[in-house]
Amino acid sequence: MRRTGTADLQYDPEIEKTARANRKAVREAQRAATREGNNNITEELEAADFEMDDPVEANPPPPPPPPQRRTLGDYGRRDNDVLANQGFQPANPVSFDIKNTVLSALKENPYSGAEAQCSNLHLS
Repeated sequence: MRRTGTADLQYDPEIEKTARANRKAVREAQRAATREGNNNITEELEAADFEMDDPVEANPPPPPPPPQRRTLGDYGRRDNDVLANQGFQPANPVSFDIKNTVLSALKENPYSGAEAQCSNLHLS
């Protein structure tokens, strides 16, 4: 059975470490209970309060405030006479260069887009 009451939770900067310590304590308690032949381990575990190994700071730093929600107008707003966003911009933009030989080959033998013309013929 789980507790249904509400309680204030303390800030835990190393929650994973605390969870591992709690799981280890449960495993060890279950092993000890199986050695003793005690089948009422679940009652003992529900009643037990696991203390954290590391003491928690009295006044932890407050979390940073969430960023303001952007509206559609924010995407087109000018910042320093430059548009802030011109559409989708990936977080890691990759820049690449087209070699001059490819550009000159495309200028010499352009593709007109006609139905009778093969779209890949100008690339060879």
